[in-house]
Amino acid sequence: MRIIKSVSCVFLVLLLASPLSAQTGWTTDFLLRYQPPSEREAKAAMPPSQIIAQVFQTGTVPISLQDVIGMLLDHNLDVRSNRFSPRSSALQTLVFYRALQPALRFTGNFSSDTSASTNQTNGATVLTRRNQQFGVNFSQQLPFGTSLTVDGTMNRTSSNAFTSVYNPSYQGVIRYTVGQHLLQNRGKFVNTRQILVSQNNEKISQIQFETQITALIVQAQKSYWDLVFAAEDLKVKQRSLDVANQTLTENQQKVEIGTLAPIEVKQTQSEVANRRQQLIQSTGALVQNEDAIKKMISSETDPSLFLVKLATQDSPRNPAGIMIPALEEAVKVAMENRPELRQAQYNLKNSDMDVEYTKNQKKPILDVTGQFTQNGTGGTRTIRDSQFGGAIIDVIPGGVFSSFGQLFSYNYRGWATGFTFTIPLNNKAAIADYDRAVNERQLSQSKIDVTKGQIALEVRNALTQTEQARAVIETSRIASELARDQLDAEQTKFNLGTSTLRFVLEEQRNVAQAESTELQSIVAFNKALVDLDKSMGLTLMKNNVQIDKALQAPTVASKTLTDRARTGN
Repeated sequence: MRIIKSVSCVFLVLLLASPLSAQTGWTTDFLLRYQPPSEREAKAAMPPSQIIAQVFQTGTVPISLQDVIGMLLDHNLDVRSNRFSPRSSALQTLVFYRALQPALRFTGNFSSDTSASTNQTNGATVLTRRNQQFGVNFSQQLPFGTSLTVDGTMNRTSSNAFTSVYNPSYQGVIRYTVGQHLLQNRGKFVNTRQILVSQNNEKISQIQFETQITALIVQAQKSYWDLVFAAEDLKVKQRSLDVANQTLTENQQKVEIGTLAPIEVKQTQSEVANRRQQLIQSTGALVQNEDAIKKMISSETDPSLFLVKLATQDSPRNPAGIMIPALEEAVKVAMENRPELRQAQYNLKNSDMDVEYTKNQKKPILDVTGQFTQNGTGGTRTIRDSQFGGAIIDVIPGGVFSSFGQLFSYNYRGWATGFTFTIPLNNKAAIADYDRAVNERQLSQSKIDVTKGQIALEVRNALTQTEQARAVIETSRIASELARDQLDAEQTKFNLGTSTLRFVLEEQRNVAQAESTELQSIVAFNKALVDLDKSMGLTLMKNNVQIDKALQAPTVASKTLTDRARTGN
């Protein structure tokens, strides 16, 4: 046992000494941000030697409620996995910008062809042609339903035909095309609808993450107060056992001097055994509450984690100094802060956009296009004395640059325009889609009304629970005082010989039960405040948790308890 105690002591020293270097920077600042100013200043002012001395004296690791919340955000597995959904939604939004992004395309084609001539105008008995084509294309879809396209091509053709004027010849073409939707798919909203819906879905995903974080923090707060109750209730059970042991010692002395019957000692011994059993049960409840918190603040499955003992540093709040808001004010605050209502409103916005889009899709299709073309021809020009051959009179050198020169001289140009008008003979599908969107929009609106009613009911129930818990504290405190007075009176009567030991032991049990009930009522009041903050949407704000920071995985995550002990950092 001495070896085990020594190893445990060294383990706890390493456990608490480790943050001195590992949390000097980011982790310390991260945890201090979650503490009230008074606690933050007190913890910053406490030198490391005092912290280590505290571990030697108590044998446990001190932990505050804000420490639990900070480590939960750092290490909880649910928080880590829940961060992925908002990131996926943000990346999905970027994907929908693809339709509006400009594109540049380059092409190249090479061909060679040999064929027997069927007439003299081909310029050769066996005609051989080689063709090289290079192209570049730029396209851009604008949010207003306008499409822009620029196509540029350059063809190089060479052959053995003596009738060719340019050999090799270069044919350059630049074509500018503009298209516009006039009815269906016209306007910025229709063409950016997917982006807008995805942006709303990204916000909805963040709200869902906020809801999940809120639920975890509420669970952590309640578990912390359960741990506070378990620790204090263990003290109550220990005091009750000490009183029973003291009574047993006194009764044994009375039996020895003959002032008490031996059967009374048996009754006291039975009571001591019962209270020892209650102490064991309370110890088990304390361990279970510690393990529940460890699971929330750690991502490990190392069994050594369960060797760590936790000592709560925060005391339950006294109801005397807490102002409970009125129902009307609390409901108003909840309507402004509850994430569920914001999520329902974003769903309504998506439904509104779906209605507008499907309404546009019922229109006929009317598209117009306009086109402007530049042409340029160049190459080595051969001049003959006859139109269909003959002797060569002159050869004028040229190449691709002569084609470019003619292309940008704008002497050879053309234009074209056109339209497309499509009227559906049966538009039932588009009409049905529009009716569906209208119906879902009404459903989204009704969900907002249902959510408001549910929020108002939750706030009312939380207020009722809080007021009841406050009233129970007062009655349990009075009951505890009366139980102690009754015990004192019964003990006095027993000492005077007017009462029996059975009644004294019973009053001792009543005192222990009344003290546990009083502690439980105080903890229940603090847990009711947690539920009230949740119903009003104030959980994150009151715990200094910012969603944008919670969404980002910590760059340097704080080490868990077992990591610090294992590495000695």
